[in-house]
Amino acid sequence: MSAAPLLVDLPEPILVLGAYGYRNIGDEAILAGLLRQFDPGVKLTVVSRSPAETKALHGVRSVGISSALTELRRHRSLLIGGGGLFGRDMGALGRLIAPFGLTAAAMGRSIAIVSVGVERDLPMTTIAALRLLGGRATSLTVRDRQSESVLQGWGIESAVTDDLSEAMPSGRRRDARAMLRAAGLQTSRPIVGLCLTSVDQGTSRGLEEAVVELADAFPEAQFCFIPMSQHPFVPAHNDLLLGVRLRAASPRIAVLDGQHHPADVLAIFPLLAAA
Repeated sequence: MSAAPLLVDLPEPILVLGAYGYRNIGDEAILAGLLRQFDPGVKLTVVSRSPAETKALHGVRSVGISSALTELRRHRSLLIGGGGLFGRDMGALGRLIAPFGLTAAAMGRSIAIVSVGVERDLPMTTIAALRLLGGRATSLTVRDRQSESVLQGWGIESAVTDDLSEAMPSGRRRDARAMLRAAGLQTSRPIVGLCLTSVDQGTSRGLEEAVVELADAFPEAQFCFIPMSQHPFVPAHNDLLLGVRLRAASPRIAVLDGQHHPADVLAIFPLLAAA
């Protein structure tokens, strides 16, 4: 598949709804790729768990989840996407996405569902809402063949396109080096990157001990913990908590603190000796 632009032009202004503002590098990369699909100057607003962070990272107008319905009245279109929005781990708010789309359709808004992932084991209420929404959407694309097959089984037609994160522009290596230096690392020496996400609490202690032993076994190397998810209120999805514990156990392990654009974080990986 080749990277595809949005399949339909939407009336402006456009309200964008997805899993944004949860401090997940993958989801923020999806948003960066999605925004690249639009021409400069397009009027749009992104619904976000952390609207100030979304505005700072992506340079786009953003509002909180509690303002979504009010904003829908001010927008002519709703774009839902992308990423794995319709999965077993979608959560309570995720289960409201399809009903929110139906509300938008009832208000006469244009609807597009873009490059989403869909799993088979969803609540029946979500499946029913998706069936209705699929018939009202101007455009419906999914990011993989499995999602297409699932929707076909429910009588919903869709087209397959690339994951939107693939459209995100690459970050600059000089910015990546600056981030590593800010973490206390020397970019002229070998750096081993550590990305440990969704670690089970039952195995966390043993894993932490193993990582500290690894760092001690290779004194010539530098170690950098790179959190790929810093969920604002679900500790199991906040990698930074593990990184802070590792740094406390071994000062030789640096941690990439703060909020960074996903392109800049991903630009770090080519600079690593291992990850």
